[in-house]
Amino acid sequence: MEKHYAAYGLALRSSFPLPGMTPVVARGLPSLELELVTPEQLALAWSGPDGPPVWRGRLGDGSDLEIESGSAGDLLFTNGERARYRLDAGKHVLMCAPFHPGLDWQRTLVTKVLSSISVMRGYEALHASAVESSSGALAIAAPTGMGKTTLALELMQRGWPLISDDVLALASTQQGVLAYPGTPHMNLAESSLEGLEPQEIGATLALIAGERWLSAHDIAREPRPMRAICLLERGPGLALDVHVLPPSPLPLAPYVLGLTGDVERERRKFDLYADLMGSTTLMRLTCDASVRPADLADLIEGALADRPAALAMGGVR
Repeated sequence: MEKHYAAYGLALRSSFPLPGMTPVVARGLPSLELELVTPEQLALAWSGPDGPPVWRGRLGDGSDLEIESGSAGDLLFTNGERARYRLDAGKHVLMCAPFHPGLDWQRTLVTKVLSSISVMRGYEALHASAVESSSGALAIAAPTGMGKTTLALELMQRGWPLISDDVLALASTQQGVLAYPGTPHMNLAESSLEGLEPQEIGATLALIAGERWLSAHDIAREPRPMRAICLLERGPGLALDVHVLPPSPLPLAPYVLGLTGDVERERRKFDLYADLMGSTTLMRLTCDASVRPADLADLIEGALADRPAALAMGGVR
C-alpha cells in the first residue's frame, strides 16, 4: 500500500514504509515517487553513464556515495555495496534497489539521496542542523564533527523542535525565505547523549557505524521563516562568545550545498541568499572544545531574546 510523507520540501509517495517517519499528506509541494525494485530492474532502466561522475564523496558512516549522469538524462546514486538509486530524467520517480536487507541503505536514502533530489528540484540547501524557535528557524552551520547536532540536541531539550539534522532545504516564497523540515532522523554519537536516555529524544532505529540512528519525537511539521543562522567555531583557546555579523552571504559559502547549475539557477541562488541576509540574523559562535552545549545554548537564547538594540549594535557578549 502506498505511503505518503513529506521531506525537504517534497511530497513523497512511497511503495514501501520509510523507517521512523509518520505518514502525512503534503499538499502544494512538488511530488516524488519512491519505488522499491531489484538491482536487476534498476540496471535495465539505467541509461548508462554520460561521462565521469558528477559528484563523489564519503558519508559520515564511512560509506561512499557517487552520483552519475546518464545518457538519457537520468541520474544514478551508488552507495557503495549497499544500494543504488535511479532518478528518472523528469526527476519525478526514484527507483531504490538495495543489494542487501537492512536499514543502512534506507538511512542513506532519507538523509542524503532525498536531500540531494530536493536541490535538483529547485530548492537551495545549507549544510546545517536546524531547530524551530517561536519566531522561526534557527540554523547551526559548522564543519562535520564540530558539534552542530549536539547543540541542536541541547536546544531540542529546551523545547525547540527539530527541523533537520544535517541538510536544511530553503526556498524563496512570497512570505520570504522558508526553511522546510527534513526528516525526523538524527545521527548521534553516544558521547552526545551523556546524561540522557535515548528514548527521551526519540525512537532508536539502528546502531550504524558507531552512531545511534534515531527518529526524534519533537519535530517541526510546517515550513518556517528563517530567524537566524549561527556559524559555530570550536577550537583550542577560542573565547566563549557570540557576535552578530554584517548581513553578507559570503560567510555562508562553505556551507552552501548543490551542484553547479546554469546561469538562471545561479541567479536564483544569489537572489535567495541575498533575501536571506536581508531578513535573518547572522551570528558567529566561538568556544573552546571543552565548553558544554548548555553554555552555547544559553548564549544563543540570549542573542535571540527581545534585545533589538544589542543586535543592531553588531554584537552580543
